[in-house]
Amino acid sequence: MPQLKLAAELVGHEGRVWQVSWDASGTRLATCSGDKSARIWAPISPSHFYSGDTITESMQVDTDDDDRKTSSSWQCIEVIDNAHKRTVRSIAFEPTQSNALATASFDGTTAIWDTADNSTHECIATLEGHENEAKSVAWSTNGQLLATCGRDKSVWIWESNGEGDFDCISVLMEHTQDVKMVVWHPTQDLLASFSYDNTIRVWKEDDDDWVSAATIAGHTSTVWAGDFSTNGKYLASVSDDRTVRIWAQRASEGSSADAGFYYRPDLSYECIAKVPDSVHTRAIYSVSWSEPSDNGDCGRLATGCGDNTVRVFKVTETESGLNVDLECAQEYAHGLSDINCVKWNPKHKGWLATCGDDGVVRIWYMEP
Repeated sequence: MPQLKLAAELVGHEGRVWQVSWDASGTRLATCSGDKSARIWAPISPSHFYSGDTITESMQVDTDDDDRKTSSSWQCIEVIDNAHKRTVRSIAFEPTQSNALATASFDGTTAIWDTADNSTHECIATLEGHENEAKSVAWSTNGQLLATCGRDKSVWIWESNGEGDFDCISVLMEHTQDVKMVVWHPTQDLLASFSYDNTIRVWKEDDDDWVSAATIAGHTSTVWAGDFSTNGKYLASVSDDRTVRIWAQRASEGSSADAGFYYRPDLSYECIAKVPDSVHTRAIYSVSWSEPSDNGDCGRLATGCGDNTVRVFKVTETESGLNVDLECAQEYAHGLSDINCVKWNPKHKGWLATCGDDGVVRIWYMEP
């Protein structure tokens, strides 16, 4: 059975680490924390590190708070701590640029950061509007749109006009409870949001406004997070009900199931695969969908859970739907701490970043 091998530990945050985000090249990693800061990390020699030559055998997870230090193969190249007054809950690199990124904070604001002449990041815009805690920020694939969500039950969509100028083009209020996360479709201007009201909503533009094109129900408790497959055909979601569910558009007359997600208000979606609640023993907080392997599968799903375990599932298509098979369960991936985020590297197959309440970021490798 494949195993996750611990390749590096990144130590420096002074509070729990909430989220990680790879840049478009898969080289640098941004992290955010309850210590009100964001950090950017990179391997000292990326080509050497990602070759896997640095892994002779898996490191052991270090649970001694006084003895932790960043692995010698990585370095913190920047600390960003001058914009937010409270916890930085979410962070995202802009997918078309090497340096721009966004941070969302419990202070209700979202900050846009960029560099000049490859220097340190500076805040070039502060987006305000949420009444209280901002929970998630996400860029569309082309970097033209930015979505945020928050405790105020709202989803905001912002349009970039260049050089740090953003306009709010829609405020969406259909959720009835906190909105925990937003994620964009990889090939279309479609947005999914995940909520404490147990539902997922899919939003699309319609006549210069954004509308709720679908409400996906099935989870029996808070939906914490989700991720699209890299081809956009499937959507995975994870929940406080301890299940992982995979959704697909229900084919209608005159359409093809292979067409992927294309949302209209009169379409519906169905759960085509489910990891039952017997696999995870506590709430699942994060899910990430990798690129497919060279074997024709649909990629891997990684989950981060409140039971201190990172799990990896292999997803394959069958005539009747999808098979989701557990490949690996890394117990105590962050000691006795909850795992808040998992994220596959977008360019280097098999590399996974995780973070947790222990304040540490870990880099793992799994054979593709």
